[in-house]
Amino acid sequence: MDTELLLRIALAGGLGALIGLERQLRAKEAGLRTHILVCIGSAMFMIVSKYGFADLLANGHNIALDPSRISAQVVSGIGFLGAGTIMLNKQMVRGLTTAAGLWVTAAIGLIVGSGMYAIGIFGTLMTLVVLEGIRQLSNRLIGQRYMIMLSLAPAGIDLVMQTLRKRHIRVIRSSVARNDDENKDCKMTLEVMMHARYKPAEIYSQLLAIEGMHKIDIR
Repeated sequence: MDTELLLRIALAGGLGALIGLERQLRAKEAGLRTHILVCIGSAMFMIVSKYGFADLLANGHNIALDPSRISAQVVSGIGFLGAGTIMLNKQMVRGLTTAAGLWVTAAIGLIVGSGMYAIGIFGTLMTLVVLEGIRQLSNRLIGQRYMIMLSLAPAGIDLVMQTLRKRHIRVIRSSVARNDDENKDCKMTLEVMMHARYKPAEIYSQLLAIEGMHKIDIR
């Protein structure tokens, strides 16, 4: 029994590593070590939930065993860790996929800890398909989401939008803010959220060539 439980923890760590490696390669907020720890911890919680009170039951204590109680706390508790990977920057939310990945990784740990190895392995493969395969499909169909911040003269704003349209870039949202109301040659800050099928760095030189352009920041 003890050997099998050790194997469950090792398998959970290995499956968590597969998901964490994909996140690490994408330079996401939670990477390899985080996913391994989440999966191992979930497996151990499930093991103690199922087998940790066998001595009390064997001694005839008048208690009722509910193996789902600890695992249920893992499901709710992992939300706090996932929330730490979500960031709001300039009204643009990042980290939701990583948070969902941590949530799924916790589920895989619980499943492996309960002894359902095939389901845990299949769940890991499906997670990797979603994280990598669906990502590539989405990028080909609608492109990746980017945020571009430009500091430029007011006359250049229309030229920026025309350049993006010519390159078939879909603009999701744009906003303009004035930097200096008193200066006639004031600079404007243009924020553009968009979907592009290639990195916007490829149009960096075109945007920089626009008259009155001062600064470009691509995120």
